[in-house]
Amino acid sequence: MSQAELNQSHVEITSVESRLLLPVGRVLDHAVKAQRSAKLREHTRNRRVFYDELVTAMKDRYQISIRKWRSSMRGVAYELHYSNGEVKRMISSPKPRSPVSACIFMHEVGHHAIGFRKFRPRCLEEYHVWQWAFAEMRRWNIAVDHRVERHYRRSMYHYVHLAKKRGIKSLPEVLQQFQAWPG
Repeated sequence: MSQAELNQSHVEITSVESRLLLPVGRVLDHAVKAQRSAKLREHTRNRRVFYDELVTAMKDRYQISIRKWRSSMRGVAYELHYSNGEVKRMISSPKPRSPVSACIFMHEVGHHAIGFRKFRPRCLEEYHVWQWAFAEMRRWNIAVDHRVERHYRRSMYHYVHLAKKRGIKSLPEVLQQFQAWPG
């Protein structure tokens, strides 16, 4: 690289020694980038293993089956009741890969952990299932960050709004906070 090219790229070379350091600096930058990439791959691999262990533990503990891993950030939990008395517990949710998708997964598992129709109205059941999911996330050391909180507040607004639309007579005190759009 000539002195004119270096000056055009806003690099000033004052001596022959500094001219020799340029290629070494590039090699070091490459090595640092490669090291960071390796750490990121290892972190991603560890996180994937962690979330896989979470899924396996929840499936075994609550005897649930995953019907489908959804690509959207929505989930559903349900039970299939057969004529012979057998009950099959199913969920569809996003595969846990981040705190938000893990929270949605845990929320759907929570429906089976708490049980369906234990609380009335339905929006109160959703509230208790969310609380269960947060407690489990803390137990597994998964961060309940601002994105998780945002998803939770929007979900609860949806269920409270739906209950009001259907003509709920009195909203439980704990759900009063979810009447306005959380943003």
